[in-house]
Amino acid sequence: MSLAPGESLTAYSFEFSVDGTKIPDIIEVNNIEQKVNLFENKAMTSTGVYQMMHMLGPRQSGQLTVTVLSTGDPSVTQWFLTGLSGDFKGARKTGTLVYKDTMGVPRQTIEFTNLMLTGVSYGALKAGESAGISMTISMAFTEMKVS
Repeated sequence: MSLAPGESLTAYSFEFSVDGTKIPDIIEVNNIEQKVNLFENKAMTSTGVYQMMHMLGPRQSGQLTVTVLSTGDPSVTQWFLTGLSGDFKGARKTGTLVYKDTMGVPRQTIEFTNLMLTGVSYGALKAGESAGISMTISMAFTEMKVS
């Protein structure tokens, strides 16, 4: 069931999972991006008219970043090390992002196939500060399906 006219999805609630395992303590999801190559085709017609058209090329792989509170759970870091050690089959996962409305009802799902961790970055750390330690996880994927 879609939302009523004039309403839109909000970032009130969402969840992210990898191969069915929910990633806890997500702060934000950023930069979900997938593009296609675009090229320009230039030609001259038989009547001497110059034509220029943009054409869609092959789809590119995509990327996204997820920021989570660091809880000391090494599973994300182990996943990253799996790819670095050369186990590319084990490093490829399926990710799912579910947007929920303010009542917690799922409204939209995005599935990412062949999701691979490409980087882990820890936020700025300051002695004596009472802020939580966050971890930004960068990922790449080959296909994105929205439902």
